[in-house]
Amino acid sequence: MKEYDVIIIGSGAGANLIGDALEHGKSLALVDRGPLGGTCLNLG
Repeated sequence: MKEYDVIIIGSGAGANLIGDALEHGKSLALVDRGPLGGTCLNLG
C-alpha cells in the first residue's frame, strides 16, 4: 500500500495546499470523484 504525507480530499479549496506540500518535499495524493476544481468552479 502506498503511503503519503498529505492526502487532500476534494479539488476545490483543499487544492490550495498542494503548493505548500510540494515546497516542503511532502508526498501528496489528491482524491476527487468529480471534475477538478470543485463545486464552486464547476457548478457555481
